[in-house]
Amino acid sequence: MALSLAGMLAIGALVAWLLGTAGERVPVLSVARPVAAGQVIEAADLRVVRLGIDDASQVVPAEKRGAVVGHRAVVPLAASTLLGPAQVGTAAAYPPAGKAQMVVAVEEEMLPAGITAGQRIALVPGAGPGGRVGADEKDKLPDPLVGVVSAVSRPPAASGKGAVTVLLDAAAVRSAAQLADPRIAVLGPQATEVP
Repeated sequence: MALSLAGMLAIGALVAWLLGTAGERVPVLSVARPVAAGQVIEAADLRVVRLGIDDASQVVPAEKRGAVVGHRAVVPLAASTLLGPAQVGTAAAYPPAGKAQMVVAVEEEMLPAGITAGQRIALVPGAGPGGRVGADEKDKLPDPLVGVVSAVSRPPAASGKGAVTVLLDAAAVRSAAQLADPRIAVLGPQATEVP
């Protein structure tokens, strides 16, 4: 009886320990605002969040902030994402093999509201001169090109053009450069087809 009581106490202590550690939250670094690949990371680009995580090797602990600030983003960092150790270095290894970055000039009124780095988009041709596409011209329109936004720069004046930096397949760069008056369509995370 004493042995079974000791066993139950040991099991109770183990359960209490597991419940106590399950709620532990570890302070880690998160990206506070978008950072372009190659840009030096500043203290204001980071914030601390507390997470219950099992594998801390995939994130940067908050105590390592000093080792991150002043170094360069190896890839574009999207706001509100956790910072990983492989995303920080001395030089940008970006774009990855087989990919290319392209800057697309877009009229301010044609920039989708709230467009930010990390969103999937489709580049589609605009209507061009005259503002309309004839029925016989629709078959000649190029297919939309899907990419990921790396950075967004809004124009200083309301009537100017903004710049959207897009990561595309390298093979699609020529097609993207030939788009007349390109438009940007923001795709949902589960989108499997483009317009």
